[in-house]
Amino acid sequence: MSAAVLKPLPAKDLRVSIRADDPEVAAEARRLLEEAGYEVVQEAGFAPVAEPEPRALLTPRELEVLGAIGEGLTNKAIARRLDISLHTVKFHVESLFRKLGARTRTEALARASERRVVL
Repeated sequence: MSAAVLKPLPAKDLRVSIRADDPEVAAEARRLLEEAGYEVVQEAGFAPVAEPEPRALLTPRELEVLGAIGEGLTNKAIARRLDISLHTVKFHVESLFRKLGARTRTEALARASERRVVL
């Protein structure tokens, strides 16, 4: 990692979180990021970042896909309805699973309901 590669973004409140298994790598990354003008807020660990707004977690398209899943549509039917490829639907479904911490479509709907995501 080179300090020359790191260029601060013009964001006023930009903060960076470092997650590394090797403490030496984390320390070096922290040093370089601080030299580049970033504020490092967490050096180690894998604690999830709390989302202040449940809807902020999902993109508008993911919300559309989640709604279609709630209607019981298959991936193929979702692709037709949203005029996107089957591959893209699968990508959105996997992204939903990851973001919601779900393994199945039913579990994704339940997690979204728990978070009061409006479809």
